[in-house]
Amino acid sequence: MERSESPLRRLLNRITPENAPSSGTPPTPIVARPAPRGAPSPAPPTPQPPPARPQPRPPHQSNGAHDHGVPFSVRPARPPEEEPPIPVPPVSYTSSPAVDWRVAARFPAPHRILGAIEALHRAGAAEWSCHVEPGGGAVWLLSVIGPAVGTDLLTLHGGEPRPVLGHGALAERSGGPHQLAEVLSWPRLDTVDLVSRLPLSPPDRTTHPTLHVLAAPQLLSSVARQALTFGVEVSTLAVRARPLDSPETPQREATVLLLTSPDEIPHALLVALSALPRTSVCRPVAACERLLLDVRLRPPVDDALLYSPVPQGELWLIGDVEEWPPLRLEPLGTPSPIPAELIGVAPEPPSASYVLPEGAPSAEIRLMADVHAPTAVDAVLLHDDELPLLRRYLPGRPLGEAGFLLPGPGHHLLLEPAGLARDLPFGVPLCRIGPGSLFLESGHTLTPPLPPAARARLFGLDGTSAVVCWHGGRHRFPLAPMVPLWALWAPPDPVAVSTGLSKAGRELLDALDALAGATGTPQGPAPTPHQDPGEALERATRLRALGDHEAAAEAYRSAGDPLEAARLFEQAALEGTEDR
Repeated sequence: MERSESPLRRLLNRITPENAPSSGTPPTPIVARPAPRGAPSPAPPTPQPPPARPQPRPPHQSNGAHDHGVPFSVRPARPPEEEPPIPVPPVSYTSSPAVDWRVAARFPAPHRILGAIEALHRAGAAEWSCHVEPGGGAVWLLSVIGPAVGTDLLTLHGGEPRPVLGHGALAERSGGPHQLAEVLSWPRLDTVDLVSRLPLSPPDRTTHPTLHVLAAPQLLSSVARQALTFGVEVSTLAVRARPLDSPETPQREATVLLLTSPDEIPHALLVALSALPRTSVCRPVAACERLLLDVRLRPPVDDALLYSPVPQGELWLIGDVEEWPPLRLEPLGTPSPIPAELIGVAPEPPSASYVLPEGAPSAEIRLMADVHAPTAVDAVLLHDDELPLLRRYLPGRPLGEAGFLLPGPGHHLLLEPAGLARDLPFGVPLCRIGPGSLFLESGHTLTPPLPPAARARLFGLDGTSAVVCWHGGRHRFPLAPMVPLWALWAPPDPVAVSTGLSKAGRELLDALDALAGATGTPQGPAPTPHQDPGEALERATRLRALGDHEAAAEAYRSAGDPLEAARLFEQAALEGTEDR
């Protein structure tokens, strides 16, 4: 009897394509994949009545039991908008959900962290966090750089890195915290805290056009005098100060000195002021000018990483924590000129009753030898007894051709436009300190030190006279008239020179005039007006005494001496705006 077809065979026959592949070609496997999200549901097939067939029996296993398999059910796919949300298993994160910290490193000293932060920043890390370990010793740094790179960078800078594992656990190591949450619970350190914990070092030679100096009240006068001695402009700023981390502490009033220079503040002044006790010499940070950093604190990071959210209208000062904790300064107005009493100058009387003396300045101004004072020789002061020596020394020398004397009562001022007076073996060498024609004995300074504006007013420098200060006294020399140095040995009267023509000479000139008239040839150009070179030299000397080297160079050029004019042009370019 023919065996009936099984239900499984009938199912396979229904899904077999009409053009079945050849016997040598393997059948194409059928793989079920989930439909992409948002794809339309397949059209349902045409309903057909199921054929009557007996219920298939489950296959037998080797032990004789029936294998019922895994039960499953088939239902229509839901549209995307009807899909229920996928449940997320609850995970207890111990780190901040906003930042994915990847590595934590322990540093034995806070100052080592700044170098690591600079390295992480160059590697692309945009987030970091520092926390101080209980006890105030070690500091922990958290980084978002993965362990593959962050571990090596932190190790190179002296850290002990520990990668952050799943659920905020830290890699096992002997001692220390086991969870990131424990590190995050410790007090956090910002940039100000890290920089203030740096060790102090001598100031480097970085140029600083502006500095802020906070000193004890007893040292303000000394700081101002030293700055004025170096030619630095000084102004004062009244502030209210209180510790940065103690807003409840009462404020106290203080005075901050602002030092400014058009070029740079001398390094010697920087070193001298930094050595004073209870004194912080601070520079404004390039990325945040309201953040003032002591020049002895040299963080190994770029200024862009030192940015701090300093509120508008405040200054934050970070100095030596042993003397000044980080301070919050609130300015009380704008910077003002330095008070006269702060540098020891008596208050100026009302202008209506003030008359500047024609002779010497105020008795409080004294001349004092100073090893740091300039030793250039711009002029020479000569006594009456030294004029005979000058008369014998100068003939035949360039100084005797270009120099001038300003006569005075017992003393005479020798000026010259070419810088030749430094070779004179006698007399008192003078250095022009300005503004204008103010001369001091070389190697000396004024005490108390005075800024250029004060010197111009107290000495009456009006451009018509030269004021000379030396150990023997002070005197004002009018700049006109000037006596040329060659007048010391030249005869006072003009030299007798014969004039006129002989008879033969007259006949020769008459014959030349007749010949020129017959041929129509002009007799020659008209004579040019005579220019006295001494006048140009005198003008150049006067302008150089006033400090106007550019105009003195123009005078030399008009006198026909381009070499000396070029030298003065070069000197004017080097000095720039020194006396302005």
